[in-house]
Amino acid sequence: MSKKAKGSDASMFSWDAKATPKEISDALDVISRNFPVRKGGGGIKLSFRRMEEAGKCRLKKVNGGVLVEYSRPNMAIRAVGSLLSGIEFKEEYCPFSMFGIMIDCSRNAVMTVGYMKKYLEKISLLGYNMVMLYTEDTYQIKDEPFFGYMRGAYTQEELRELDQFASRLGIEMIPCIQTLGHLEQILKWGAFKDQKDTSSVLLVDEKKTYELIEKMIVAWKNSVRSRRIHVGMDETHDIGRGRFYDLHGDERHFDIFNRHLKKVVGLCRKHGLDPMIWSDMYFRMGSKTGEYYDRKTVIPADVAKAIPKEAELVYWDYYHDNKEFYLDWIERHRKLGKEPLMGSGVWTWNKFWYDRI
Repeated sequence: MSKKAKGSDASMFSWDAKATPKEISDALDVISRNFPVRKGGGGIKLSFRRMEEAGKCRLKKVNGGVLVEYSRPNMAIRAVGSLLSGIEFKEEYCPFSMFGIMIDCSRNAVMTVGYMKKYLEKISLLGYNMVMLYTEDTYQIKDEPFFGYMRGAYTQEELRELDQFASRLGIEMIPCIQTLGHLEQILKWGAFKDQKDTSSVLLVDEKKTYELIEKMIVAWKNSVRSRRIHVGMDETHDIGRGRFYDLHGDERHFDIFNRHLKKVVGLCRKHGLDPMIWSDMYFRMGSKTGEYYDRKTVIPADVAKAIPKEAELVYWDYYHDNKEFYLDWIERHRKLGKEPLMGSGVWTWNKFWYDRI
């Protein structure tokens, strides 16, 4: 297959829409606009058959064409991507039912809708079936003109367009926002002075804070079909140390954090959404040095018990290069009563190229 002359009709792949499952045919229809695969005849014929073996995908040469046996649609599209690249394999395996990527849309330039669509096509051909758009404030909220002001924020119409495009590729687009920290871009404006604890952290227990968060949640609820939402809450190192301290005095940070999380989870459930958060603050608050990966960290039993059961924990780790550490930290999450999601990093934030040193 990969040995055919480049650019010839023989290097083209085709599929029969009537004989192909709709979810595969829809994705191929989108991909065909920019890649040499077309509906109908000609070139190398692709056929598809579902298999029972979880996570697997096989390629077989059949009658001059290729049979793609797959367990999940994203694996079938990955197989097509492999064929288009000239790489042939007999069998591949992916143990994850949700295999996704988070795209940072809050640093450097925000991707245009057109460029994001091209990106979505490429990741679908790599086998991804989920994408998170990390948007601290780079989306518009009704009646909040300073939210995303001068930041290239996506409109709700643009997000709906992207969500529809991603869905045709078999990709679930999940909101990935911030509802506590990492909000310095809005908190620098006087319009949000009442919701401000510190320069980057929202004021917990303030009514206007939860009114704003509900607007965030509703904006995404009305923009995407996914009922999952990532509400952030990572790296809130100075929670309770600003205006909160002036108003309420000193309080255990674990309690402030859990109380806030409970309220945010309540807002998510009110709107039919299933929330997840970054898990680092539990480990940081349990560390005497405030480090995320401190093996001496202690998370009190009452704190673990108070974590809302509806909130999934996402264990992010962009640094370690040994299996033992990851297994240890995954087990620590399990001791909190959670089966964690895993987030690794490709190290492209704050720069235009990959970097890992």
